[in-house]
Amino acid sequence: MSPLDLIRSRDGSMSLTKLSASTFHALLATTVAWLTYKTQQFNEAMWMLYSALAVGHATYDKTMATIKDFKDKKLEASTPGTTTTQETLTTTRTP
Repeated sequence: MSPLDLIRSRDGSMSLTKLSASTFHALLATTVAWLTYKTQQFNEAMWMLYSALAVGHATYDKTMATIKDFKDKKLEASTPGTTTTQETLTTTRTP
């Protein structure tokens, strides 16, 4: 796994949504770590809030992705297939 997978979409292009989520998580973790270092005290309430936000956000994202995939598969299954008809015309020339 490459670190760039944190900001790439499934098709390989850059996803601004994933970039902003990764940036937010990194800044939140840095802030919590910095405040712990600065005060030289382990603030359990702050770390619990941080972990709840991080885990809650990840759970929400995974749940929404699973629901979207399920709905897409259900939609594909209920849509009748398309039929393609090809007609060939042959001409013969007689002398």
